[in-house]
Amino acid sequence: MKLDRIKSVVLWSIISAAFIGPGTITTALTAGAGFQLRLLWAVVFATLACIVLQEVSARVIISSGLTFGQCIEKKFKLRWLKWLVAFPVLLGCAAYEAGNILGAVSGLSLLLPGDGRWFTIAITISAGCILWAGGSKFISAIMMALVAIMAASFGVLAWRAEFTTGALFQHALIPALPAGSEWIALALVGTTIVPYNIFIGSAISKGTTIPLMRIGLTISVLVGGLVTACILLAGAHAGGFTSFGLFAEKLQADLGVWGNWVLGAGLFAAGFSSTLTAPYAASLIANNVLGAESKRSTRLVWALVLLTGFCFGISNVKPIPVILTAQALNGLVLPLLTWFLILLVNDAHLVAVQHQHKKWYNGVLLLIFALTLFIGLNNVDKAIVSAFNLGSGNPMVVVIVAAVAVGLLVVQLFKGKVNVN
Repeated sequence: MKLDRIKSVVLWSIISAAFIGPGTITTALTAGAGFQLRLLWAVVFATLACIVLQEVSARVIISSGLTFGQCIEKKFKLRWLKWLVAFPVLLGCAAYEAGNILGAVSGLSLLLPGDGRWFTIAITISAGCILWAGGSKFISAIMMALVAIMAASFGVLAWRAEFTTGALFQHALIPALPAGSEWIALALVGTTIVPYNIFIGSAISKGTTIPLMRIGLTISVLVGGLVTACILLAGAHAGGFTSFGLFAEKLQADLGVWGNWVLGAGLFAAGFSSTLTAPYAASLIANNVLGAESKRSTRLVWALVLLTGFCFGISNVKPIPVILTAQALNGLVLPLLTWFLILLVNDAHLVAVQHQHKKWYNGVLLLIFALTLFIGLNNVDKAIVSAFNLGSGNPMVVVIVAAVAVGLLVVQLFKGKVNVN
């Protein structure tokens, strides 16, 4: 039984490896450098919310025995809905892959001398070979190793931070929003609860049991949240963050040359893990949501995502229009997924009675939906403002739309359209 639990943790380690990428490192370092420990609570909340959403998704799949796409078709009787969910996430996987590869290159450049273009080629080929070998167990084992590297690297940096235990608990448990921290707090939540992780989790949960899933998922995501917290502490200790190169110089001045190596190892592990998970997630979406069953089709999907990232990475041209579009679309995917998950997990035709939750759990899910919707609408608002140079967005509109959507979902739940225990 202990061996099964260990295997479950290894399997689910892909989730923590997936959300700790260059974007998460940048966000957490910025939060720590700008606001010290005062946004640590956002990391705690995002970690717990990630566990809840992943658990609900996996429980629906395990209990129903269906894929995510089949669950959507069975519940809503509309085949095009799965395309509405899948397409923006596929586009996002391709758009952000360049950043993942370049993040790994940045880490490798701190460890070894050499041309970044050759590092880009080497990282892309290595990722392609691992993905070609395939298999969730094989990829999860590699992810476990990369998570261990990240945990060790950023754990060492966090250990150097001089904060009292009382201060850590205070800022981890008591929410606070210092002036100017609102959007970085939302970014910490948004970079932890990412849409494609839900698809990864629902795919790898098939064939396991709910108790084993919960053990593996909980431990894996908690480790990921701890790593993110360590990154925030490292940023708070350094006192500033503008680029990885300058941050490495600060660490080297403070800790010696090994500080540079530790950052390089952590950044490489984060970038390379995300380089693997974005194409892998795309292939799982093609298979489990859109119904592409042949290995050739799924390989074609992950190859296109990896190749897109490589082309932008090697040319050093940033796909700004595509990224802005993907940002806007993905901004609505997470709350849309959360909406679907709330309806699916409350449906007695999909989730057996023994696997259904208590009424209060819907309150937790509604709270997460409200926040993810606010984050999503805010991301869309920022993308539109940036694309059309509008100057500033309108937060009040975002709040009103989010409140109306939550109200509609509550009405849908309590009118008996779904079975609520």
